Amino acid sequence: MKKILLLSFFSLLTWIVYFLVTTHKDLKRPHYVGEGKCISCHEVQSHSLPLTLHPKIFKPVDSEDEILGNFTVKNSLVKFKKSDIDYVVGSKWEQVYLRKDGQGYYVYPVKWMVSTQKWVPFVVHQKDAVSRECNACHTTGYSRKTGKFNEYGVKCEACHGPASEHVAHHEMESQTSCKICHSMTEKKSIKHDIVLSQKSAVCGQCHTRGTTTITHNGKTTLFNFPLEYLPKQDNNTTFVQSSPKTDKQHKNWWGVGLSKNRHQEFADFSFSKHSKSLINLKTKKNPHGGKKDASCLQCHSEDYRSAKEGEKPTIVEAKLGVTCVTCHEPHGIDKNIRSKKSLDAKCAECHIFDIKTKKHYPCPSSKASCVGCHMPLIAKSGGAYTIRSHAFKIIPPEATKKYNMPSSCQNGACHQDKSVEWAIDAYNSFYKKKGMETLADVIKGAK
Repeated sequence: MKKILLLSFFSLLTWIVYFLVTTHKDLKRPHYVGEGKCISCHEVQSHSLPLTLHPKIFKPVDSEDEILGNFTVKNSLVKFKKSDIDYVVGSKWEQVYLRKDGQGYYVYPVKWMVSTQKWVPFVVHQKDAVSRECNACHTTGYSRKTGKFNEYGVKCEACHGPASEHVAHHEMESQTSCKICHSMTEKKSIKHDIVLSQKSAVCGQCHTRGTTTITHNGKTTLFNFPLEYLPKQDNNTTFVQSSPKTDKQHKNWWGVGLSKNRHQEFADFSFSKHSKSLINLKTKKNPHGGKKDASCLQCHSEDYRSAKEGEKPTIVEAKLGVTCVTCHEPHGIDKNIRSKKSLDAKCAECHIFDIKTKKHYPCPSSKASCVGCHMPLIAKSGGAYTIRSHAFKIIPPEATKKYNMPSSCQNGACHQDKSVEWAIDAYNSFYKKKGMETLADVIKGAK
């Protein structure tokens, strides 16, 4: 019996030493550990995430099949072969190619536009441009001090933060020797060691445009992203977000005040009523009449929608309105979200009154969709208008005539065979009678 107790004591002592040596530092200073540490416990998410675009936005080439460029299309700038490419950036709308160059990267001066099936020039002026302009959004765990990162592509910790604490806690709790001292009661009392945030700013760290200015030893450097953003925070005060007022060359914003370029979904969303859904619920009258209660939060609050039964907040306690994850399942588990039927169903979860009780558009239901009109394709990526507006505003055809931009009536495959004048007359004859948005309303709402 004494021998068994002695062996148990030394076993326990061994695990205590192991814990102090290998995890105590981790618990004091959280750091990035890589997606490999997440897979064993989060198998569903780990298997579905590679099916999304996030891990593919910057990756080493494992197979030449990942290189989408058509090298049979002649272009004087294409002086390299597929075998010369070490890394690819992008996979859906356009693709940039790089090779390893000492401690940095050489970016080839041409990129492939997937949308239009063309090669176009791609100019990088500085050797550190990949690190300064790209890596914080195209990698996980980027450090501005070293210019290094933990993983290629957007992986788990880009949205959940450094996971060393989380992993160390769970490794500790899984050891039989540790369980002798660490009870289940203590396990429940451990503070949140991983970020589980539904804030739109988590997506906004990359889906926005702007600059962060850093001055060190008299040298000023501009970065095209919020530096070292940690999920659950708002974008830091050193980041200056692009806006229609600062866009002097009108490269990123239409005259109506909405985005015309990619990576601006967060800015557009900030103009929308969705982003203000909880504030409006708390400060304004119920537009549907009746008393405001917790049932309203099912549509007006994402932290309510995401909370488990028994843990749902009240109207007073709720902090988040509609956010990005209300519509976008971030792990790629919902494979059918892109179909017209599923997109309309997503809108109908809250807008059932608008959809069921009134016919507010003249087009056939089989053709028209919620996103087709309220999220028209007005942002350009890959050489074409392939990205939907996230301001959730009808863009009248009059905007096409005044600002040369796509409208809700003529985006995608809708009414492209008709003239702008026809679209203006058709819109005015139906929608103005219904009191729908005019061009002036759109411009006013985007300010």
